[in-house]
Amino acid sequence: MYTHTHKNPVLFVAALLALVALTSLACTFSGVRMRTNSPVIDVTFDQNDIDQLHLNTDAHANHPYDQLLDEITRIELHDGFIRFLGTVVLPDWSEVDGSFDMSLGAENGVLKARIIAVNIPGIDLNDWRVLEINNEWEDDLTQVLVDSHGEVLFKEVVVQEDELRIKVQVYIDD
Repeated sequence: MYTHTHKNPVLFVAALLALVALTSLACTFSGVRMRTNSPVIDVTFDQNDIDQLHLNTDAHANHPYDQLLDEITRIELHDGFIRFLGTVVLPDWSEVDGSFDMSLGAENGVLKARIIAVNIPGIDLNDWRVLEINNEWEDDLTQVLVDSHGEVLFKEVVVQEDELRIKVQVYIDD
């Protein structure tokens, strides 16, 4: 059986969320108590931070056919989107380069992630894999808000050249 090491973009987004959560928890541990009118926490990642996150989010995918890229080799920040670059193994076992772009944003307190462009042989935005990933991300990211009972709200997410800025508001009852 052919096995691959995959770098999963969902894990990358989850790692970003974990960093945001740890940052917000650090505020409570340092003696600052957050109440109903808690401040907005501004977390900024530069390209170097993204590179380090990418290197540390190695994973084996359960269903390789659900992934757009078999291996993600680089993640780049651009104005308005994040580009995932990597390789794809075609049915004839040849390997080709490919990429896809993901927009990130915040809407009604929920983090939104959506694939907005694909440059992979045989795949376009209407491909079932792209549609399935977009639906799964929407469900998973909405569930984050439900699971937190509205205690973590994404106020703003901005992707700029060489910078990803996430503003969250965390409500913690005394």
